[in-house]
Amino acid sequence: MPGPFAAPGPAAPLSARPCPAPPPPLRDLDGVPFYVDRNATRHDPALLAADNAAARPLNDWLDAIQRPTERWVALRDPAQAECAIGLIEAWAAQRALLGSFNRQGGYRRKWTLAGAALAWLALRDAPAATPERQARIGAWMAEVAQEVRRHYDRPAPRGTGLSELRNNHMAWAGLAVGAAGVAAQDRALLRWGMQAGRTFLAGVTAEGAHPQELARGRMALHYHFFALQPSAALARLGAAAGEPFGAEELAALDRLARFSFAQAADPSRIAALAGAEQGMLDTPPRPWLSGGGGAGLEVWRGDPVILAALAAHRPFRARWLGGGVTLLWGGAPLASRP
Repeated sequence: MPGPFAAPGPAAPLSARPCPAPPPPLRDLDGVPFYVDRNATRHDPALLAADNAAARPLNDWLDAIQRPTERWVALRDPAQAECAIGLIEAWAAQRALLGSFNRQGGYRRKWTLAGAALAWLALRDAPAATPERQARIGAWMAEVAQEVRRHYDRPAPRGTGLSELRNNHMAWAGLAVGAAGVAAQDRALLRWGMQAGRTFLAGVTAEGAHPQELARGRMALHYHFFALQPSAALARLGAAAGEPFGAEELAALDRLARFSFAQAADPSRIAALAGAEQGMLDTPPRPWLSGGGGAGLEVWRGDPVILAALAAHRPFRARWLGGGVTLLWGGAPLASRP
């Protein structure tokens, strides 16, 4: 199954940049929940710092593999591809990410798998990505994906309360499992991922809001943008691999993207819907279209006017979208739109 990124050009050695040693593989993680209310509207900065510290090995590994991946994509340097693949292979050989993870740790594992699998899909056409390595790495990613999937394969609770089986977590699980499915050439995993994306997008209202993310109160806009990232990436992943979203899902994605973009300019409407003035996790706050806000729109690429508005904020980078978002995802938009 093809991935969502363009094939690299001719390979030629361009640098002698040394490859770092792989960070020690992380098998287990007890993450630290950092929200202090039921609907996850208020966080404790000390708890957030503790969770970031616990997850640092995952971020260090993603940075280690994604930086040379970006140099492969940008420079076509095969030594950089060899470096990135070796760093992925080191964790695969040690069965990283397959130990004990609590709920918060599981969120981190899911996001890490998404970022690693997408980086790997940008490396598969490199000379170093031999069939044997593709098989080993794909098999490991599929095994991690099954662990991620298990958490989301339970019935959704009744009612309309905040649920990780209906909110952005489901979309992120879909991206992680779907990208791992493409890596492993496992169409069943890809289809599961696309269905998870459909589950999330089914909740988008006619206006483009999502009730599950509106329930976040002051964090509603933050989480609309956060949910847009995996939803847009899934749309492009599935389209490339032959399992596209239908017209209904693409229309919902368009509404979500346009609504989120409009609220970045004037958040009064989403503040009214969510019942709170809008804030974000970043300290100090950044413009809404910088960082993760613009990253999802960059992947979506559904409107030339919106793309033009992103110019002042480029380049975008997001570990859980494969690293260099503008570099990896800044190609053609979705081929078919409702």
